[in-house]
Amino acid sequence: MSSENWDELAEHLKERSIEICSDNNCTEDEHFCESQAYITEGGELVDICAPDFFQGWSYMNEINYGALAAITLPWTGSGEELANEVQENIEEQSY
Repeated sequence: MSSENWDELAEHLKERSIEICSDNNCTEDEHFCESQAYITEGGELVDICAPDFFQGWSYMNEINYGALAAITLPWTGSGEELANEVQENIEEQSY
């Protein structure tokens, strides 16, 4: 995925983070939303939801689309930071 696309995804996550936090009455110091963005290693956004509602990522999904990272929201970083966070998250899951 190009750096421009990571930047677009990071901006999208920033916007959704604001909306989600507003819906959940989060403050700057306290977040009640507990939402995560599920993103493939290739940068495709699969879902944004609370961990309890995520339907999972099957072995076949991983074969077809790559590993999946769960990025905690709110997101405030850049596209480059998001790409790095996704990669680090995936590496932490690998055994």
